[in-house]
Amino acid sequence: MVVYEADQIDLEARTGWSVTVTGRAGLVTDPHAVARYRQLLIPWIDMDHVSRITAEIVTGYRLSP
Repeated sequence: MVVYEADQIDLEARTGWSVTVTGRAGLVTDPHAVARYRQLLIPWIDMDHVSRITAEIVTGYRLSP
């Protein structure tokens, strides 16, 4: 089980959002899927492997001024 959270905050407008996904993670081994994800993702570091989360719980909220 893993939890992944993504956030976006605009400090000037005092708005933003947060989404949390909880589920099982697994290594993507299909070469076509790996190539597709490598085209779509912009990683912060070099990607040696590609993982995928099968979402079981998704929660989120929006911040408004």
